Amino acid sequence: MKPLVFNATPLIYLTKVGLSKIFEELKDEKLTSSSVKKEVVDEGKRKGVADAIILDTLFLKGVFKIVESKDKGFLESLLQTRGLHVTDAEVLTIAKEHGGTAIIDDEVARKTAKIYGISYAGTPYILAKAVSEEIVTKEKAKQAIKDMVYAGWRCSIETYAKIMETIEKLGKSRR
Repeated sequence: MKPLVFNATPLIYLTKVGLSKIFEELKDEKLTSSSVKKEVVDEGKRKGVADAIILDTLFLKGVFKIVESKDKGFLESLLQTRGLHVTDAEVLTIAKEHGGTAIIDDEVARKTAKIYGISYAGTPYILAKAVSEEIVTKEKAKQAIKDMVYAGWRCSIETYAKIMETIEKLGKSRR
């Protein structure tokens, strides 16, 4: 099984909509960088956001393994990409090093992953995986997408429609 390498946005938004249990119940190994942890836990707690407290608990329980990228040269070359944040570059480097899938929603990060042949997916993939593994129902997953949008998560109307259609099809294939 390929490890899932999480960036901040999927962690924040799935937790904001009350689905942090997905992280605990997904079978895959879950990795991230110390910078992502700082962003979602330390910065979040400083701002007093509830999701940061829940994520801190998950880190303390060992749900997420913090790993540092070893290929500093690759990381440095990624950091030359305009609009690519440090956390994005770290997540992509870790995914490449561990043969994992980067869980990223940022468009620049996704395009960069594609260019370098790094496996990537977004928050909706995690929801679809949770439906497939029967962690949440497809109704709950579709409601989570709506709730995430209301909470500030961004996607185009076309992407939204495609996500809803994909989640809807998940239940039908098993019957």
